[in-house]
Amino acid sequence: MSQKFAAVKGMNDLFAPRIETWQYLERTARELFSTWGYSEIRTPIVEDTALFVRSVGEVTDIVSKEMYTFDDKGGRSITMRPENTAPAVRAYIENGFAQQPVTRWYYLGPMFRYERMKTGRYRQFYQLGAEAYGPADASQDAENIALAWSYLKAIGVPHVKLHLNSLGDAGDRPKYLEALKAHFAPHVATFSEASKETFERNTMRLLDTKEEALKPLVDSAPSIGDFIGDAARAHFEEVKALLTAMGIPFTLDPRLVRGLDYYTRTTFEFIYEPEGENSLGTAGTVCGGGRYDNLVKELGGPDKPAVGFAMGLDRLEILLDALGKRQERRPLLFIATMDGELKVAAIKLVTDLRNQGLAVDFDPRGGKIKRQVERASAVKARHFVVYGQAEHETRSFKIKNMDLPDSDPNKEVTVPLDGLAGWLLNVSKAAPVTTTP
Repeated sequence: MSQKFAAVKGMNDLFAPRIETWQYLERTARELFSTWGYSEIRTPIVEDTALFVRSVGEVTDIVSKEMYTFDDKGGRSITMRPENTAPAVRAYIENGFAQQPVTRWYYLGPMFRYERMKTGRYRQFYQLGAEAYGPADASQDAENIALAWSYLKAIGVPHVKLHLNSLGDAGDRPKYLEALKAHFAPHVATFSEASKETFERNTMRLLDTKEEALKPLVDSAPSIGDFIGDAARAHFEEVKALLTAMGIPFTLDPRLVRGLDYYTRTTFEFIYEPEGENSLGTAGTVCGGGRYDNLVKELGGPDKPAVGFAMGLDRLEILLDALGKRQERRPLLFIATMDGELKVAAIKLVTDLRNQGLAVDFDPRGGKIKRQVERASAVKARHFVVYGQAEHETRSFKIKNMDLPDSDPNKEVTVPLDGLAGWLLNVSKAAPVTTTP
């Protein structure tokens, strides 16, 4: 008896044409990040559950409600990674990188959280991130932020604003949390059940609430900037000065907190904020990060400071699509084949051109030319040619531009076989990728 299967809810298939935008995002990241001195790291999909409980924080929603956790066949509790900073730190310690003065990594890959799905938020989601270990200096914060800024500019995302805050050092936080609890405590009876739980377990997260009823209380809450010590304050002032010198504008946001317990000092987000209404809603937050100077030590390593960020590739793909910047790769040439020896010659030509790095397509089924023209249109080939007897004998081709109307005098051009590869190379340099509105 046959059975129909469907993808697990919140875990999506990716294929053309969307996959081409993903590949563009990944390719741009690899080229840019390596230029900045960051090398790639790939961590396992699953890790010891204790790694996330200890690093992310037991009272966070991620650990308490959202992790995919199960016992393996050896009875060990393992978790599909909900984020990649903790695994990167584990790899940093385990593989002896902590002996180096500076280590810079970037990563690309899927993360997993069982959470409410909304625009740009899935249960299997993809992140691009960068981590820098070793330097405590504010210049490392500024470089990390500048890298994120440069990447967003490189992929063509406009109207992105940097929101910036400092959470101070770990020793600064108890007094602030005490003041924050005192501020919210008289009103807890009016909170929703979810907000009551947040108040008890992780009061600071109330500053990031999406509940409109709590916004006035959040707006009047104490600012952490009034509680941070001299060292953290000086560090933050230097970060701001460096960003200003780099020409990166920012907005100070005293309500900006991150959802993970390990953050200290600098914290930041990049938010897509166009003029007028932001139709992406919460998906407009495209990057978040900050310092986590105590995490390496807390996970059993030496006292090594670190700073990093992560971007949601799902959200960036949605954003580029909404902006009319979806990437699309198209064959440079579609070669229609005939039967018999002509088909053999045509397929040999296709293979030779492909071996030179040129995007050339054909229909293995052959058939009527009209059908092959339809196939060329379906794959959005830029140009079309028939490899027939006349072409075989004259060693030249009449190539049609599929993007031009039949009435255009430039619709067709004659190219000799010996010059075909060079002609296609020039075409590829002119427009290797199309942005589809």
